[in-house]
Amino acid sequence: MTDTMTLSRDTTTPIAPRQPELDLPSTLTAPVLPSAPKPRRDNGAKGLPPSAFAIAAAVIVALLWGAWVTKSIMAPPEAVPMASVRLQQLVGEYVQAQARSAAPPEAVTQQTQAFMAALGSELKRRGEDGTTVLVGEAVLSSNVPDITDQVRKSIYAKVPMPAAAAMPAPSPAAPAPMGFGQ
Repeated sequence: MTDTMTLSRDTTTPIAPRQPELDLPSTLTAPVLPSAPKPRRDNGAKGLPPSAFAIAAAVIVALLWGAWVTKSIMAPPEAVPMASVRLQQLVGEYVQAQARSAAPPEAVTQQTQAFMAALGSELKRRGEDGTTVLVGEAVLSSNVPDITDQVRKSIYAKVPMPAAAAMPAPSPAAPAPMGFGQ
């Protein structure tokens, strides 16, 4: 079965008989060579986006703030240091000592002013470290320490206690002082 075809030119070309198409496995076809990898657009960002770091930082800050608030709420309040001073006793003993002294009134006034100034500055110094100084006569609690002796020593280191005047010896002719109820 040879088919010949006539063309308009005077030549005849034989046409090959038509063959059925074969279904060939892919191994028989031409091998596919690996092509070069497509270049990636590298904009310098590798890893997580910056917004993820911002969210993580916000979560950490919120957790730390929550821990601080919880600690401050749950912690007991700090106790305020308190102390008491028996001012009436301190001032009374100084005034009695001045009354027994033989100092002139001008000197008594100056010494009393110096004593009161020293007492005020000592109480102020005690309160500067946060200690609340209470007047001892108004304190009803036994839980408050009494610092009267410490204040007394500090004040008398600055202002000396007045010396008592020497009492003249009673004369034999003078009658003895009479007490009440005699």
